[in-house]
Amino acid sequence: MDPVDWQEALDGVLHRPPALRTFTSPDGDTYIGESVAYSNQMHLIVGRIAAGNMQTVDLDHGHIEELRLEGNRGFIDTSTVCFLDYANIVGVMHGNQAAPRSSAIQRWMNACGIITEDVALWPVISKSVWEKLENASAVHNVEFAFRPNPAFMPQEGVSLFGFSRETGERYADHRITIKLEVPKRGGGGPTSRARGQRRLQDDAVSLVSGLGYLVGPSGIDRARALVTSPTEDGHYKEEALDFLKHHVTAKKRVEVRDEESRPRHAAAVQAIMEAAHEHRGDLRAAVSG
Repeated sequence: MDPVDWQEALDGVLHRPPALRTFTSPDGDTYIGESVAYSNQMHLIVGRIAAGNMQTVDLDHGHIEELRLEGNRGFIDTSTVCFLDYANIVGVMHGNQAAPRSSAIQRWMNACGIITEDVALWPVISKSVWEKLENASAVHNVEFAFRPNPAFMPQEGVSLFGFSRETGERYADHRITIKLEVPKRGGGGPTSRARGQRRLQDDAVSLVSGLGYLVGPSGIDRARALVTSPTEDGHYKEEALDFLKHHVTAKKRVEVRDEESRPRHAAAVQAIMEAAHEHRGDLRAAVSG
């Protein structure tokens, strides 16, 4: 995807009525998005509207009571999304465990048409891991596990994704683990083994390129490969690659005090931007070239 003017896209969201910023998923969850301004930039908040009522406790008397809101209001769990100024990279911070994950944010962005193209969100894989996969002299096996989500599985006719779609439709409520392996010995001989390793390498690259369609609570939770890589001294070594473990990520502790005058999303935006600055070199290297 070519670089997108996300600030212009977010400005367009800002002027939409609520109905055009709301999306209900096939499983019945309702999401709404809103553009917000902070620190001279536009950012995005995507929230999942909570079902049912919340409860409160009177700490003086120990009474548990229903929390009731006046008017047409409801409770919502939110995630804050910031768009960096290069390479279509976004940073996401979840407000709590129930807040929308990347897969839900992706579905909201596409359902509400934040831009004219379809958006796919996936982890920024470390450049070194990408290079090891692409430059491997042999890929011996690929293993991944996922929970099918037919609502946003990618359209691929042939490859691991195509196989994933078929198994996902047949076992929609199950966790599926797939491991493809090219035996190091036996089989059809060296030529057949080399051909199988090349195909497996192509499929592994395709799988990692499309992780955004699968990563999430209802998506892929394991993606690994065993490869033979060349070393600097001209030799070769076997190496295990974990594509989910080796993506650029950061943990930030955010404290929001009730007495603060700034909105809650402002603290999230600040934390995301600090993390992006700290990992700027890794992010740029991962998406360069």
